[in-house]
Amino acid sequence: MPSFLKKSSSKGGNGEFWKILVVDDEPDVHAITSVVARDIEFEGKKVKLYSAFSSEEARRILQEVPDIALAIIDVVMEKDMAGLELVRYIREELKNPYIRLVIRTGQPGSAPPREIVLKYDINDYREKAELSSNGLFTMIIARLREYRDIVELETQKRLLERSSFYSSVVLNSNIQDFEETLTEALDSFSNILGLTVKVEKLGEIKEDKFNESLPSVNLSWREDKSVEFSLRKEINLSERIKVEFSKPLTLHQLEIISIFLERYLVTVNNYVLSKDLIETLYKVIYIISEVTETRSLETGEHVRRVGRLAKLLASKFGYEGEFLEFFEIAAMLHDVGKIGIPDAILNKPGKLSDEEFKIMKRHTTIGYEILSTVDHPLFKLAANIALYHHENWDGTGYPKGLKEEQIPLEGRIVSIIDVYDALFSDRVYRPAWSEDNVIRYIKENCGKKFDPRVCEVFFENYEEIRIIYGFKK
Repeated sequence: MPSFLKKSSSKGGNGEFWKILVVDDEPDVHAITSVVARDIEFEGKKVKLYSAFSSEEARRILQEVPDIALAIIDVVMEKDMAGLELVRYIREELKNPYIRLVIRTGQPGSAPPREIVLKYDINDYREKAELSSNGLFTMIIARLREYRDIVELETQKRLLERSSFYSSVVLNSNIQDFEETLTEALDSFSNILGLTVKVEKLGEIKEDKFNESLPSVNLSWREDKSVEFSLRKEINLSERIKVEFSKPLTLHQLEIISIFLERYLVTVNNYVLSKDLIETLYKVIYIISEVTETRSLETGEHVRRVGRLAKLLASKFGYEGEFLEFFEIAAMLHDVGKIGIPDAILNKPGKLSDEEFKIMKRHTTIGYEILSTVDHPLFKLAANIALYHHENWDGTGYPKGLKEEQIPLEGRIVSIIDVYDALFSDRVYRPAWSEDNVIRYIKENCGKKFDPRVCEVFFENYEEIRIIYGFKK
């Protein structure tokens, strides 16, 4: 943040005063300016004068008091062009484009060239003889008005930048980060405005669980300085929040902050609604998966474990956020296609014949056909898992005989997890295996049935897998 804006108030000025610097080597000029300035009040604030009798003294003041609104500068002081050198210093070295600059001289021949006026944004040039009391008053008010507008525009620009930044942060946040993001955003806004902000929780509001639509975003502003709104925490629970700034905001500031809050609340509402739908979907999918497993005389816990373990491995491959949650649910549907396989084949205690195995292999394509009919990222992921989780790294799997990285990563991840969990479980055609035998089988098939890299990650995180699976350390 430019230092000369750090203490700017919401009125676009310098704290409680408009600060004016008079730079002139004639004491009478300071005295006359002081007489005129003491009666000036603009937008509820008085003027505070700073006096410098040389350009060097002015530089020290400008360094110590960065938020000066107007500098009235004599051209000829300790050197013929001392005033113009000071102007260059302000614009080029201090890099302050906001302070209004008025050149004043008692020597008509020392007027700044036009290119200097343009280059350094000199806002006015007056001969000392021109500036009567009324003329000086009018000039000061005009320049203060310019300064106010410029600072207000810069404030709006910075508010918009911060609003855009925090809107993006919210869109990429988890629910636990939403409140922290709101606090950071409000602190940032208040710093830009030079105000303090207070956030107060007014209480919780319970709503009808079966209300199909979330309420519209309603911001209730009071006296242009405080706003109340409802922040949704759960599908049927909101918290009433009050945000109060220490001073009233301008119309544009209100609009910018309101836009951010509206985006924020819509994002939170959508997240909560999405989370509730995902939780409901999880329950429905578990029921569907359990029905499928029950038909094959297997426990429904298999699909839950596959989901949890697949989520763990997926996280190690960089999946995160909502997609990682989807991965767990999608993995639970890996065998949903078994719903289309006859019970006699699903539950046959002995080895399947070639024809029976051909029918059994169809559960991958049946699952894909069922799941791919839904146009949603979760179901697209689930369809891929259903189709590819029996493909082998060496190309000997089914249904397509893909090999190596032709097989989507999600299929390679669920493949090793599905086999790992299945070998620990009793089946109609064999008893459960011991952990040592399961681990030996997995290792023997790394680079054959399983992706070597997935195997590597599997064993790097095996202690976590054992904990999820329920083994004791």
